[in-house]
Amino acid sequence: MFGRVFGYVSLALKLVLFALVFALAVKNSDPVTLKFFLGREVETSLAFALVAALCAGALSGVLAMTGHVLALRREGSRARAEGAALRLERDGLRAERDALGNELAALAAAAPAPTDPAAPGAVMAATDRQVPHGL
Repeated sequence: MFGRVFGYVSLALKLVLFALVFALAVKNSDPVTLKFFLGREVETSLAFALVAALCAGALSGVLAMTGHVLALRREGSRARAEGAALRLERDGLRAERDALGNELAALAAAAPAPTDPAAPGAVMAATDRQVPHGL
């Protein structure tokens, strides 16, 4: 709903802007002489000269930003590749952790139940043992 209304408002603004620019071009259709280097002169309408200057400025801005944009794209590609490699490493570490957890659970299930932990020679379950952090 909101997207459709926004589309109509955007279209209306574009039409109003086009009408204003068109009216400005019609009012400034007087001929002007553009003097270039080496004595070259061109006579054209003022509106055409303004539009040509606008297009030349926009083109020079795009050309000036091209190198920066390409560098950012390369950096983004490198970051995406590094992120994919890190996700693969994380998944491998998670699988290894799960396998070790399953092995520990199997050892705990296979060990006999402790009789009295304080008694000499008592066997404790694998889950009751202290496992140092980082292993």
